Amino acid sequence: MSLKTDLIINIKMNKIIKKICVIQARMGSQRLPGKVLKKINQKTLIETLINRIQHSKIDKLLVATTNNIEDDVLCEFLKSKNISYFRGSDWDVLDRFYNAVNDFNLNPDDLIIRICSDNPLHHYDVVNFAINQCVVNDYDYFSNSNLEPDFLEDGIDSEVFKYSTLEKAWKEAELLSEREHVCPYMKKTELFKCGWLKYNQNYNFKLSVDTKEDLLLVKKIIKKFGEDINIAELVNVLKTNPELLKINKNSIINSGYHKSLKEDKYIEK
Repeated sequence: MSLKTDLIINIKMNKIIKKICVIQARMGSQRLPGKVLKKINQKTLIETLINRIQHSKIDKLLVATTNNIEDDVLCEFLKSKNISYFRGSDWDVLDRFYNAVNDFNLNPDDLIIRICSDNPLHHYDVVNFAINQCVVNDYDYFSNSNLEPDFLEDGIDSEVFKYSTLEKAWKEAELLSEREHVCPYMKKTELFKCGWLKYNQNYNFKLSVDTKEDLLLVKKIIKKFGEDINIAELVNVLKTNPELLKINKNSIINSGYHKSLKEDKYIEK
């Protein structure tokens, strides 16, 4: 990063932009139930994720889960680890996110960082990269991923957006897919200044955990190469050990979102 970019970031950060990281999590996954509490090297998946992103430039981290009884066990676990959490709607995840951050007295330009709990190989460098891109370019929404096919870094996805962007989406999004997946309204309406840029141009893998094969792959990577592996090292490992990628070769990226699009409909809020 250039000195000029660093200067711009420092000047803008001096405005005291709050940065709230919200991890989306629930126990009711259809393909791999209870995955967020599955163990990876004696730690749960969600612990592994939090450990890998906790040194990023965020001011507050919390988990946004559901009011469903099945998520009581997740909340008890988070409480035992002193991890903040919020409980809200099961299906209206956009509403859950909006209400999760409303106690922080946010200003319109404060930032929300959305991360899914099924990304245990995420890394604080990626989170910082996404925050910096959003701040320097004054984006309403930025992601290093989540725009197929050119911008896709599955497993290290960060979405960063202003509180004002979230609030407008919460008020106006009407499609089921826009409520279930938080950010589609922000990306599709052309009301917001959006940006995308991959963190690592050589990253082209399916590393989110949706299936038992995905989990097995992540376990093997961490067991063999360590929990502190960074993204450049991860890319090199998978480029030089392509046999690892055969483990989850049949796993599909963003299958849940594509299913939502096929079943999309307008809803009454």
